[in-house]
Amino acid sequence: MKNSEFEIHPFNEAFYIQALLTKTRSIFNDVELLNEIFESKYYDCQNDDLILDLCQNIILNAAGISRFFWPPKNTGYYKIRAEKLREVYHISNSSILKNRHMRNLIEHFDEKLDDFLKEFIRGIVMPKYVGPITYVDDQRTFFRAYFLDKHIFKMFNVEYPMEPIIEELNRIHEILLRQQENGDRFQLE
Repeated sequence: MKNSEFEIHPFNEAFYIQALLTKTRSIFNDVELLNEIFESKYYDCQNDDLILDLCQNIILNAAGISRFFWPPKNTGYYKIRAEKLREVYHISNSSILKNRHMRNLIEHFDEKLDDFLKEFIRGIVMPKYVGPITYVDDQRTFFRAYFLDKHIFKMFNVEYPMEPIIEELNRIHEILLRQQENGDRFQLE
């Protein structure tokens, strides 16, 4: 049973739309810069840090968006808000954005870094790598990597397929833009 104080009122819809747009705009600014780097005439290793930073920032913002749809405190108003937003943006519980590994990695980055460094005291640990996965053997551990041929970002040896994440975020972003044009309302005409 819903209590009216726990509903998203029409005059509050704009705040959710704008909060989500802030994150999706940031993501697509990063995607645009990545595309510019990859579309240049030749790949330049001097961009490795920037490529990895952009990928990590995309994951950071995707995790922030995920919290709108699956809040850490899934009770009361938070739960009702999340259910409403999932309904409005047609997001199922099988969405790639629900990935708790992604969210936990970002939300507890300091702890994950400690665990990573404690666990991998021997062997080959690469601080960064940008290139095809075909040049990688199973004996390497990555702090951060981006595999150009598979579009996979890897951090602390956890892989994130970037294409499906970007596709889902783009779908949501397009809805948000239409909502913004429609007076910052959930209901599209």
